[in-house]
Amino acid sequence: MKINASLTSRLLTTLVVVGIAAAPLTSCKKKEGCTDPSAVNYDPDADNDDGTCIYASTDPTTVINGQTYHVLSGTIGSSRTLGSDKRWLLSGGVFVAGGAVLTIDAGTMLYAADDGTTPFLSVQRGGRINAVGSPSAPIVFTTIKTITGGAAPGAWGGIVLNGYAQINICGGGGCTAEGEGGSGTYGGSDDTDNSGVMKYVRVEYAGKILGTDNELNGFSFNGVGSGTVLEHLQAYKGSDDGFEFFGGTATLKWALSTGNSDDSFDWSHGWRGKGQFWAVHQDPASCDRGFECDNWETDFMVQPFSNPIVSNFTIVAADDGTASEAVRLRHGTRGSLYNGLVAGAAAGSGIRVSDSSSTWMDQGLLICRNTTAYGFATNWKDCDPFANDATNSATDPGVLSGYVGTENANAVDPTTLDGWFSPATYKGAVPAVDDWTAGWTLPL
Repeated sequence: MKINASLTSRLLTTLVVVGIAAAPLTSCKKKEGCTDPSAVNYDPDADNDDGTCIYASTDPTTVINGQTYHVLSGTIGSSRTLGSDKRWLLSGGVFVAGGAVLTIDAGTMLYAADDGTTPFLSVQRGGRINAVGSPSAPIVFTTIKTITGGAAPGAWGGIVLNGYAQINICGGGGCTAEGEGGSGTYGGSDDTDNSGVMKYVRVEYAGKILGTDNELNGFSFNGVGSGTVLEHLQAYKGSDDGFEFFGGTATLKWALSTGNSDDSFDWSHGWRGKGQFWAVHQDPASCDRGFECDNWETDFMVQPFSNPIVSNFTIVAADDGTASEAVRLRHGTRGSLYNGLVAGAAAGSGIRVSDSSSTWMDQGLLICRNTTAYGFATNWKDCDPFANDATNSATDPGVLSGYVGTENANAVDPTTLDGWFSPATYKGAVPAVDDWTAGWTLPL
């Protein structure tokens, strides 16, 4: 280590200023490992590294109810880590720039500010998120109003991922679109694009509604590619959709949408991904559809068509007085649904097909099999091919306790559909013997 007397004096003085106890002098490696000049003990002349870098925080802070929060705003232009040893406050749109990776440690709490802005986290095309929690230490995004009082749906804008995968609303062939709420550009021609990893992440009280057809959700996946890993996510009590896919090929496994005021899962703009183990628990005080499934409402025939495969889903529908459907397949969507349990709210419909999607149903390009829909005024509406499919049923199997429970009769092994799926030869999303929602999610 090359440290002269003058450099040693400067470093020791800095350590005293930032309040770090005297210790043997350390330095950061010159070229590899930790080379950020913002490290207090960075030595540009060092040939070796003892493995310890000491950073002085540059994030502004604010104190709320006696607790210090580190404020994030604007653009995160280079890779960084948010640790669980601090509380983080999102003010306005927080953007992860292309080329940057935002790592969030397990157990980290992030709060949307109540400061007159519309907070949200948006990962831009070419940027990545690395947010990996655990059942005992989930990563939680919520509103500061859970601390100060008055937490309610629509307090902030949720999480947005923008990818380079294909979308269909702008002519195809690598075209792009702009996300709602000014959340960024999405779309392109790379269906295998990678926007990062999210596991055991809970988003609470999101779904900010900014205006007509200008709404942010709990999780928004905009042109997200299949290289992205999305597992064990909960959208809790948002004012718009819990999970929305705008085109792309994203895959999502083990997802729970709880008490969201609009649709629980929504796809459009040519989403061609896969989903498994999706559970919906609606609140009768405010809800719309469990699944709202579109190609594009302006042009039903635009390509690439929405054409996902979803297996092992449970929808516990509620009646908010609107007589809506638990599953609405419309506006030209194609797709395949398997192994579903759709439990009814008496005034509504279970599974309904409309618009040119009826043509795809008749041609076998839109299917729903191995599924039980029951308890509705009309269990199967405008979809005789589904209602008459021998694998489907309208009889209550008596297996659900809330959204937990499965039915074995007439189920299919989804691994025969695609190698991405996990073995699950039953209908429904959450087996009683393996409740994957336990410990890290919130109940209705």
